[in-house]
Amino acid sequence: MMKTSDVLDLSNVAVIIPAKDEQKFIGDLISQLLELGLTNIILVNDNSSDKTREIAEKYNTVTILDHVINLGAGAATQTGIAYAARSHTEIITTIDADLQHNPKDLLRLITHLRANNCDLVIGSRFLKNNNIPKKRVLYNKVGNVINLALTGKYLTDSQSGLKAMTLRLASHINLNYDGFEFCMEIVKQANSSGFKIQEIPIDVTYSADTMKKGQNLASGLRMVSRILSPFS
Repeated sequence: MMKTSDVLDLSNVAVIIPAKDEQKFIGDLISQLLELGLTNIILVNDNSSDKTREIAEKYNTVTILDHVINLGAGAATQTGIAYAARSHTEIITTIDADLQHNPKDLLRLITHLRANNCDLVIGSRFLKNNNIPKKRVLYNKVGNVINLALTGKYLTDSQSGLKAMTLRLASHINLNYDGFEFCMEIVKQANSSGFKIQEIPIDVTYSADTMKKGQNLASGLRMVSRILSPFS
């Protein structure tokens, strides 16, 4: 049976993985990406204290960019986007390191981006019947309202880490927030400059490990405070 990747040109596609202490998942994720034909992998090691870097080093197609201090998911994403943009990569994608996303969905994002002349395609966990913890549903609804107010663009999953963007957009983006605010910042910069943004449904899997990461009430309040602060 022909794989989806057999009919896709993935030669000029980069996958950015922001990672902080992801030794439990990173090897599995990289192996799955390589199996799909996504070989241009950029791991941004955000000062991990475990063996995340050592595991990634075993794969010779993985580029590792190191932060000497922990700067946060936004800064790690910006580092990866800037590196890929300097390399004139046609399509730049991002994926969380904890395997909550199905790597196969990246192929669907890439296909949709090209077929619909989009600049940014966001994978939405809320456009299909996923088993999502109620807390995450609530945080996302609040985040979507804030995202609409700040960016002028309504999304069903404003905090999704699974994205695909064109080089044109990636070269335009300059993230100023180090934390999870960067998701909204990408949308704001894209929407305000007239770039085409769309969402498509994706799978998501939550575990005890993934629930420890990402957004929670405390981080959400800090995010809102930083975004609304006149000194940020």
